[in-house]
Amino acid sequence: MADDEQPRIVATFDSYAGMLEAIRARVNELQVNGERLDEYVGLPRGYYFKVAGAKPIRRLGMTSFAPILNGLGLKCQFVENQEATERLKSRVPPRKSSFVRGAPSIVLTVRYFKRIGRKGAQARVDNSTKEQRQEWARKAAIARWRGP
Repeated sequence: MADDEQPRIVATFDSYAGMLEAIRARVNELQVNGERLDEYVGLPRGYYFKVAGAKPIRRLGMTSFAPILNGLGLKCQFVENQEATERLKSRVPPRKSSFVRGAPSIVLTVRYFKRIGRKGAQARVDNSTKEQRQEWARKAAIARWRGP
């Protein structure tokens, strides 16, 4: 494809039903048999009809979405609807930037788990009775002296 050439827009939709119609239209355009499509994209036999047939009994999900689109030579692209964006901006106040948080930066390491484990153990001790602590100590002593 030349640099100045734009890709062909196969369909425009804004709902799940519209997406299924676009997929059906693409299958008809390519004159592809549904079972052969399943075999080509690596899905179980008859799966295309379950997700995009006349009366679908399954939904196109994370597992089947990419194989079906790639098999039909399609890819998704989000295009801004300027009218809808303006309507949103006029009706919904912008969020306060002080409330915006980045991604959590907790790294789950062995050291981190040891630290929270010590805190949990201390909380358990703090919330237990003297009798409970004596019982735990007695069991620990028996286990220690029992040996390997």
